[in-house]
Parts: sequence; C-alpha cells; structure tokens
Amino acid sequence: MPLRRSFRERRSAISNDYIIFLQEHEDGVGLTEDYPINFCQTMCSSNSQKWIDSMKDEMKSMNENEFWDLVELHEGVKPIGCK
Repeated sequence: MPLRRSFRERRSAISNDYIIFLQEHEDGVGLTEDYPINFCQTMCSSNSQKWIDSMKDEMKSMNENEFWDLVELHEGVKPIGCK
C-alpha cells in the first residue's frame, strides 16, 4: 500500500511577528548605545537604577503571585539552570 500525502497547508513554525521582532533588533531599531546585554553591563550602565527597580518589581510580582516554592535542595542534586 503506497503512503498517502497530506493536502493540508503547512504553517510556518515561526510567526511573522517574531520575524519582524528579529529584523528590528538586527537593524538596531529601538536600541540605544547604552542597551546592556548582560547583568554586568546592566549594573555599569547609566540607567542601572531603573533596571534594578524593574528587576525588584518583577521579583515582587512573582512572589505575590506565588510563582515558585522555595525548597531545600537534596544532597547530591544539581539545580536546573535558567536565564
């Protein structure tokens, strides 16, 4: 019996919005020279206090919404990393 092929239209795995977002960042639209790309650069930037305030607000929101539970890590277990 031969294999049948689907006639459904295939959709792209990446949405058009995401492609536009990438293109804007490649062109530097909306980015300033002082735009940090890591924590160290953030703390050395001229807007470091604004970044710190933003991070505190985000952490407060996660805490208020019970985003996570703090638990003791078992001996010999490695934590999962995140960004």
